[in-house]
Amino acid sequence: MSVILTRMPAGVPGEVTRTNGAILEPGIVGAADIAHGAPVKLAGDKFVALESGDTAADLYGFLARSYPTQGGVGTLTPGVVPAGSVCDVLRSGYILVPLAVGTAAKGDAVYVRTTVDTGKALSDIEAGTATGNVAINAQFMGAADADGNVEISYNI
Repeated sequence: MSVILTRMPAGVPGEVTRTNGAILEPGIVGAADIAHGAPVKLAGDKFVALESGDTAADLYGFLARSYPTQGGVGTLTPGVVPAGSVCDVLRSGYILVPLAVGTAAKGDAVYVRTTVDTGKALSDIEAGTATGNVAINAQFMGAADADGNVEISYNI
């Protein structure tokens, strides 16, 4: 059993942290797998990952971790939702996302990477830098935990 010395983990990416008032929309993942907690856009009637050059207006929501789930998508690891699977997307509310770059602080703006860069992936969540990113309608709700997961409020 692990010993928690300073702070409990926040949870896993894609977890809706405050269910009261959360707005989730069901749908289907497009042609490629998408990780829990990833920002997504609509392509036709399917949820797909953001692409290079997308803007904040393209963002539709964040892929939520459904509960209860079975198999690979139900584990306590930051899994993925397979292509063609039914999923939920958070349209408004609080969700845990993996922080890729920067130091999050309560009230700070949330940025999503939309330009390819060395060591940085498209759709990465970043704090404190607008270079290669777009600011979205979201705020950090505090610092990231030891695993790099951070709660954001999106589109509230």
